[in-house]
Parts: sequence; C-alpha cells; structure tokens
Amino acid sequence: MRRWPMIASSRFLQLLGLAIAFAGIAGFWWPREPERTQLTVSQANLLNPRGEEFTATFVVAGRDFDATSFASACQWIGGECIRNRTGTFTPSNRTDTILFVSIIGDSISVVAIPRDLYLVDWQTKINAMLLYRQADGLREAVAEVLGVPVDYYAIIDVDIFEGLVNALDGVDINVPYRMYYRDSAAGLLIDLEPGPQRLDGSQTAGFVRFRDTPRGDIGRIDNVKLVAYALLERIKQLNVRAVGAVPQLLEAVFDDVETNASLGLITRLLPRLGSLTLDNVATLPVTGEYRVEGVGAVVGYDPREIELFLADLFGGAAREFAGPPDEPLLITNRSGSPGLAEWYADRLLALGVPEEQLLLREETPDPAPTRVAAVESSWLNADFYTGLMGIGKQQVDNMPSFDGRRVGLELVLGEGAAYAAGWHPSSGQQTVIPEWGTKEAF
Repeated sequence: MRRWPMIASSRFLQLLGLAIAFAGIAGFWWPREPERTQLTVSQANLLNPRGEEFTATFVVAGRDFDATSFASACQWIGGECIRNRTGTFTPSNRTDTILFVSIIGDSISVVAIPRDLYLVDWQTKINAMLLYRQADGLREAVAEVLGVPVDYYAIIDVDIFEGLVNALDGVDINVPYRMYYRDSAAGLLIDLEPGPQRLDGSQTAGFVRFRDTPRGDIGRIDNVKLVAYALLERIKQLNVRAVGAVPQLLEAVFDDVETNASLGLITRLLPRLGSLTLDNVATLPVTGEYRVEGVGAVVGYDPREIELFLADLFGGAAREFAGPPDEPLLITNRSGSPGLAEWYADRLLALGVPEEQLLLREETPDPAPTRVAAVESSWLNADFYTGLMGIGKQQVDNMPSFDGRRVGLELVLGEGAAYAAGWHPSSGQQTVIPEWGTKEAF
C-alpha cells in the first residue's frame, strides 16, 4: 500500500479525527480517484436540497471474524455466560458493521445498515456481499438499497478501534448497560459496568463487539454510533496537543483499511475542515424479521420507506409516485417458479395498474437480477415500477411485439423474484413470510 507524507498540522489532525470517527475513511493512499456518479435531479432534491457544491458518500464496513473452533455451551458462573473453547479466530470476508457516511457541504450524516438486511436479487444478507462481490460489490449493494450513489468504500479490521483509542489516550463513553462476555478461543474478555467512563482501546473494541444487547444487532449498531461521537469529541478535546499521537494513528489506519478513497479527497476537504459537523446518526428502517431457507433469520426493507427516511434525514424531498404509466407492461417469468408472473400481476393490479396493460409469459430461467427493461421512449415510465419494487432498469434498443401489441416495458423476473414473493424456488409453492409476503408494496 502506498503511504502519503505526514502533514503535522492542526488542520490535518482535524481531518484525521473525522476520518477516525467514521472507522477508517482516512485510507487515502490509492493513486487514482474513483469515477463518481453524478446525482440525478431527484437524488439531489433528496440528499442535497440546498445545492451544496461539495458532496461525498462512503460505505464503511468492519470485517467480521471466522472461528475455527468447536462451539461450547455457556458455563454460568456468578450469573455470567463464559465460553471456554479451543481454536482460532481470523478476519472474515463478511462484514460485521456497515455504515453509510455522507458529507454534504459542511454536514456529516451516518446511517447504520443492519447486517442481516436481505438482498432479494442476490439471495443473501448484505453482510455477505464482501465475500461474493468484494468491496466494490458491497458499495454497489448499499447504493442499490438506498437508491443513491455511493462513491467510496473503506473496509476495516474491527481491532482498529483499539489502536486508535490507545493513541488518543482513551475515549469517554456512557456505557448503557452491564456488558460481560468471555471467550477463550477468541481471546476476548468484555467486562464493562454501566455508566459514564473513559475506555481504553481494548475496552472500546469490546464495546463495539458486544452482541448480547437488549435490541440485538440494532442495539449493537447504537453502540457503534456512540463510539463515533466519542472519537470525534476526543479529537476536538486534544486538538494540537494530539499531534504527537499522529504517527500511531496513521499506522493503525493504514494497516487496517482497504479503500478506494484518494488523496484528491483530502484536497477537497481541507478548505471546509473547520466547519464540518456531525449532524445526523440514524439506523436504516427495516420491515421486520422473517426466515429464508438456507440463509436463516433476515430483515427486509421497503424502498419507498427508505426514500422517505432519507428525505427526513437530509431535509430533502422524496419523489411523488404518480399513477402507473399508460402503456403495456410485459411480465416475463424467468425465475424458475411457474405461476410467479401471475402473483406479481395480482400485486400490480392491487396497486392500481389496469388489468388490460399487463401481459404475461413464461420463459427459461435467468440467474440475472430482477429488472425492468425499457426502450428509449419508455425509459422514464420504467421509474414507476423500479420505484415500487426497488429494482434496477436496463435500456434496450427494441422489443418485439407480444400478442399483437407494441411493448416498450418488460418486467423480467429473475431467480431472486421468488424470494420477494415468498415462494420456495425448488418446489414452486408459495410459503408465508411474515411482513414480506404480505406487504402492500414490493
């Protein structure tokens, strides 16, 4: 990895502190700037209603750990669960914590994304995208879920917290509840009493890794938010006096971050460092828990709810979903589950699409994601269906007529469409999935 020369100044320290607060955005050693996606008019109205000139978006994810050991039941000693196992823990190709970080003008916002969020088109949880499609694939998956571009990624080792916090001589955190967990195989001891206190690096790493929270993964995400605030506040407290800690901070960040962020980002950030503020820290809304065969317990999401959530977070305006376009929609079932086109047609009918506009056909299975294909003249009309279902669209040169009618829009149901509908692909039979198979929208 390439390392840039250290700049020992208070402004550089402020920049570094902001990067640390978001778990590794400071890996600026790639020589080339990644291609950035231009915001559409609707995306700009959503994220940047004030028309700020500077914008940058990131996905920051911490690696999980893989265990090569035998699990053991809890040994309850003094009311505490203690696991004594043999084996080793190594960094995983799955992600443990996923954050969407946005800088719009001088405002920083962070959205925590639950690791169990289910991606229908990929038939897996979002925390597995690093394994299947590497860091850039995770970045693209987060962009698809949110419906907005994500420019940069930063994949970190969770242990980065330990080195960073030690370099800052600890951080001040109000521990919300008793935390105790010991695992000999993982070499992990978490032993924190509730209340305000200064945590060292090891304690902070344990704080963000503690899983037995009252609200499960959502509660652990809240703890990650607390650490982000605490790190940023600690940097502000130390200010110039922390320059002596910069070499340790740089070493911790550079050793543990995989990123596509570049030196060019520093250049654009420097003029606004003094006015940057952390204004929003929130958790992505989910639609409830359900189970998927082979995957386990997952949570779903509603694209329209997410757009409304982002509009509220950024003070922007969500799109107004108008009525269905006045042209035929061909639903082509390539999912491998016979009868699925009829299921989708019934849902669209319930959402106001006229029956005479829906054309159905069965074709050979297609492993590609579910999508809307559109000719140029129907390109904007496709947005009605992509907005409802949270899927992408594909432009094609032309489409053949179907049943004697001209067609410019085609809903192609891939294999993932069966899971969205609550179907079991191997049997072709519909199953009941709470809060997903019975939703009023896709």
